[in-house]
Amino acid sequence: MTTTHRESRVTRGSWLALIGMMVLTMGTSTITPLLPVYRSHFGLSTATVTLLFVTYTVTVVPTMLIAGNLSDRLGRKKLMLPAMALMTLASLTFALAESVPMLFAGRVLQGLAIGGFLGVGAAFVVDHAKADNKALAAALAGVFFRLGFGLGPGLAGIAAQYGPSPRHTPFWGHIALMVVGILAITAASETLVRRADPGPFRIRIGVPEGQAAGFLTFVAPATFMMSFVEGTFLSVVPIFVFDTLGERNLAILGGIGFLTLALGGLAPFLARGMDPRRAIMFGAMSSAVLSLLVVASSKVDSVALVLAASALIGVINGFILFGGTVICGLIVPLHERGKLMSVLYMCAYAGTVPTVALGYMADAIGLTKTLLVFSLAAIAIALFVVIVGRRLFPGVIVHREEHHAHTPAAVPE
Repeated sequence: MTTTHRESRVTRGSWLALIGMMVLTMGTSTITPLLPVYRSHFGLSTATVTLLFVTYTVTVVPTMLIAGNLSDRLGRKKLMLPAMALMTLASLTFALAESVPMLFAGRVLQGLAIGGFLGVGAAFVVDHAKADNKALAAALAGVFFRLGFGLGPGLAGIAAQYGPSPRHTPFWGHIALMVVGILAITAASETLVRRADPGPFRIRIGVPEGQAAGFLTFVAPATFMMSFVEGTFLSVVPIFVFDTLGERNLAILGGIGFLTLALGGLAPFLARGMDPRRAIMFGAMSSAVLSLLVVASSKVDSVALVLAASALIGVINGFILFGGTVICGLIVPLHERGKLMSVLYMCAYAGTVPTVALGYMADAIGLTKTLLVFSLAAIAIALFVVIVGRRLFPGVIVHREEHHAHTPAAVPE
């Protein structure tokens, strides 16, 4: 009886949406273990390699804002299925790429795909959940989000190291997985019926009135810092391990990305029953401080220390995403959820942008000094969240959809 009850807590629609989300997110991080390969093959600088990594953010942030608003008007699947088609096209572009412009074109397509899917997809997962399991569904969206991103570099590193063509094989494998993801989303039922008169289209930031200041100084900078740390571990750190520590095995470079991202999926289980605000504060401060381990690895010439830092940061950053997705799943009604989830992921993706500056800095002063600057910057952001943001966001005000939908209730700490 207990097993049946637990299985019923997550609906079939949520599982299908989660599968689609995991497969799609794998595509974005597949290039992580390939960055040193691209740099060597095409003769690129560290700055250009980090610019390639970040290029998708240029399209993902505005696309996500538009998609979140559109999905709340038109329905989720009308945005999600085209996004999955774009991600498949992006992987095909990488699989055939024989020039630097094709690599950048692939990243732009990935940005459009992720922007059109991610916030909408997370809302789709929550939409399918039963009324008393919205928080669980939001947490699972965070798990599969991170699992997909982690499996991308993990599997790509293995395919690149042991497959026939390091620059191409990982993407052919991802194209096959995208077929499975598209079928899963197609099979899931639509959750949002288009309103007869939705009114004029306006792009709005979906932060509830009365919580905007707290959200934008607490949840937003925490997710920004999370992505700043992860973006650095996915772009600059693999080059550091390749150049400074002399590690040439692409599977190990992919393992850095896997540990940094996938282990965050453990957070909802470790943080069960934890106040989402406390989860964010713990994650932000711990992650920033642990990033110093990479700098320390250069002193002892230890790839193992980098892998340990990746694993610890992976788990701890999951607390940030857990707290953020749970808060977003609770504080807004159904027709506002897509916008707010998109805002959350926009803040996260924006955090990858500073890695371009790190790339230029690495060319100028070296990788080790650059990573020290990165760690100090991450610690400064975390301190802002814990000291300033915590005071401006003192509690989560839950939106009640059933019965007294307009009577909010505060979640006690």
